[in-house]
Amino acid sequence: MASVAAWVLGLVGCAGGDSGRQTGGDTGGDDISSEEVTNDTIDPSTFSSSLATETASSGPSDTSAETTAGSSSDPSGPSTGSVDGPTVVMVTPADETTGVDPDATITVTFSEAMDPASITADDGACRGVVQLSADDFASCAPLSASVDPEDGDTTFTLTPAAGLESASTYRVRVTASATAADGAPLGAEFTSDGFTSRYFHTIEVDGVDDWNGDEGLATSTDGHVAHIAWDDSYVYVGMRSPDVAIANGSVWVVFYFGGDGGSTEGVLANTQQPSLPFDARWHLRWRADNILTEVLEYGDAGWMTGGWEIGLGDVYRQGELLELRIARSDLADPDILEFHAGIQRDAMLDEASWAASPEGSYVDGYNPDYDQFWSFDLLGSDSPAQHVPQP
Repeated sequence: MASVAAWVLGLVGCAGGDSGRQTGGDTGGDDISSEEVTNDTIDPSTFSSSLATETASSGPSDTSAETTAGSSSDPSGPSTGSVDGPTVVMVTPADETTGVDPDATITVTFSEAMDPASITADDGACRGVVQLSADDFASCAPLSASVDPEDGDTTFTLTPAAGLESASTYRVRVTASATAADGAPLGAEFTSDGFTSRYFHTIEVDGVDDWNGDEGLATSTDGHVAHIAWDDSYVYVGMRSPDVAIANGSVWVVFYFGGDGGSTEGVLANTQQPSLPFDARWHLRWRADNILTEVLEYGDAGWMTGGWEIGLGDVYRQGELLELRIARSDLADPDILEFHAGIQRDAMLDEASWAASPEGSYVDGYNPDYDQFWSFDLLGSDSPAQHVPQP
C-alpha cells in the first residue's frame, strides 16, 4: 500500500490584537468672629523639619535621553519580524520626547505610499490599525475618526479625541493590517517606545481638597505642607497648616515668585527682612484673619503694593487649607518659575518665620535668610514634587 504524505500549513494571524476677596471684609468659607480667641503661642523653638511628602513618579524612568518636545527624524522604535512589506519609519512625537502638549497630534510616516482606507484610527477599544496607549495597551486612548493623509499617502495625522492626560507616557502601535497602495501588508506590527505628555492640573479654588500627593511640598515645620500646581492658564499655590485656621491678624502666609527685574532682598515685615537666593519680582501674602490678601511687586522704588489684582475666585480658606491662584500672564508667562513659600508672624517682640518650602531653606526662628528655592519647569513632564530644590 502506497503511503500518502500530508502537508499542513499553519497560519498565525496577528491581531491589532472660603473665598477671601481682599478688598473688603472676611468672606471666607468659614465664619471667623473678630472676638474669637486666636492662637498667638507659636514657639519657633518647637518647630520640626521632619515632614516628608509622598511623590508620584510619572514619565520615563531614564531621563538621560530626554529631548525637547517636537518631531524627530529618527525612527520611533523597532519593528519586529520580517520587513518584506512597507515599514513605519517615524512617529511624532518622537520616542523619549517629554513635555508634549496635551493637544498634540500623532503622525505616522511609512516607507512608501499606503492605502488610506487601511489606516484607521482606534476608537479606544485597542482594535484599530493605529492605537495610542498609556498602559502598554491594556487600554487605549480614543482617536478622532478622521485620519489626514499627507506627502503622497506616506504620512498620516491622527488626533487624540480627548487630548493627552497629564504627565503620562504614551506608546503608538500600528498593526499589520495597514497595507501599502499596491496591497502589500505592513512588514511587521510596529510599537514605539513612547513619549511623555506635559504635567498639568487645574485646582478649583473652593476649599475642597483636590490636590494630588505629588503637589504637596515638605516644609521646615512638622504638620505644615505647601502646595503648588499649574495648568495652561494659572499657577495654583496653597498652604495646609493649623496656623491658617487660627484667625490671627499677626500671622501671614507668604509666597515669593521670581521674575526679570526682581530683587534678592525680601519684603520688610516689621523687623524681619530675608535675603533671597533668587531674584524675586512678586510677593503674595495672605493674613490669617482672612481679611487681607495683597501683592507687592519689586521695581525702581523697591517693593510696592500693586502687582496683579486679587479677584473673586482667586483665594479661598477652608479650615487649615488655604488656596490661591495667579494667572500665568500676571507672572509674565514664565517657562521656568522660581518660587518660595513660608509663614511669618510680625507681632512686636514676638516675630518668627516657619514652614519654609523648600524645607531646607532655613531653620525656623527669627528673621532667617532663605538658602533654597524651587525652580519649576512649567513646560516639562515632572510633577511639582519631582523637582529638586535649588541651588
